[in-house]
Amino acid sequence: MTLSPGSRARLLHWSPVALLLAFDFYLSSQSTLPEIPFSRGVPSFDKIEHAGFFFLVGLFAVRAARFFEGWDARRTAFTLLPGALVWGILDEFHQSFVPGRSVEAGDVAADVAGVLLAVLFGRALWRLLGMDRTVR
Repeated sequence: MTLSPGSRARLLHWSPVALLLAFDFYLSSQSTLPEIPFSRGVPSFDKIEHAGFFFLVGLFAVRAARFFEGWDARRTAFTLLPGALVWGILDEFHQSFVPGRSVEAGDVAADVAGVLLAVLFGRALWRLLGMDRTVR
């Protein structure tokens, strides 16, 4: 199978999103997760982890959507935010089958919050970093 130049560029732009989501799936499959040393004693630190991870996922998705696909802010928001909600719900459902893991609506909310922050500030951040150009 040969990919056209446009297909290769699309794959290049969306691959970080897919890889991060695959890593999230892997982490959700683990009964125990490594502990971050400084997180001890910080209430609800796992929500900060969720929001931070999904902010990163959202940043790459915003870059692909806005700069490669040419989506406007509205289409980006109306695509990425429901996508984050569905992913978060399915991720928690997946975790319900993993021994030692719990299901929390707060995790889904933190996932969506991370993507929301990326949708709100991602375009400006990519421009600030000079990474708003795409490979075509």
